[in-house]
Amino acid sequence: MSKQQCGTAGCSNGAEATFEGQPFCPVHFYNIASERFAQHRARLSQGDPAGADRMNILHFVSELISVTTILVASAKSLGQEQRDQFLQLSMSAAELYKRVQREPRITRNLPILISRKTDSSGKQELTYTVDVSRRGACIATKAVWKAGEQMWVQKPQASSRALARVAWVKKGSSSPFLLGLEILDCEDFWNL
Repeated sequence: MSKQQCGTAGCSNGAEATFEGQPFCPVHFYNIASERFAQHRARLSQGDPAGADRMNILHFVSELISVTTILVASAKSLGQEQRDQFLQLSMSAAELYKRVQREPRITRNLPILISRKTDSSGKQELTYTVDVSRRGACIATKAVWKAGEQMWVQKPQASSRALARVAWVKKGSSSPFLLGLEILDCEDFWNL
């Protein structure tokens, strides 16, 4: 039985992967998958996807993770550098999958008290949310934070608080900084 050839025009290498219904050699699979991945990542920079757009991205990323995992485990022609590239692509795809899979964000301007978990002085900043989801938020702040830091978040009118982790930090337009938060110990902090 002869081995199937790569479906890329002009390529005489044997196919070791099938992606989006096409046979590819590892090199052409990597090139095409990386290009499509970059397109999806750029699309997400324009806002959260919904409906069919969201499902298409989830399907693409799922297939990408599956194919790269199979290639790394079984492709005979891969060198260590190529294996590392595939693993990095797969890990980036997994991060993108988590982002698309997360709960949709709702624009809400809510007052919020924040304080550093490591600060024993009890110093709090009263600020506001930009948007919220069941387990996260984007908030404005004047303080400098680092990704990975933990903080307490509290609604001013409530005594309960939740532990959150700073997922990302951006320079804001109307405030010095915007923070992406992941609520760590509450399923629906905002009562959505």
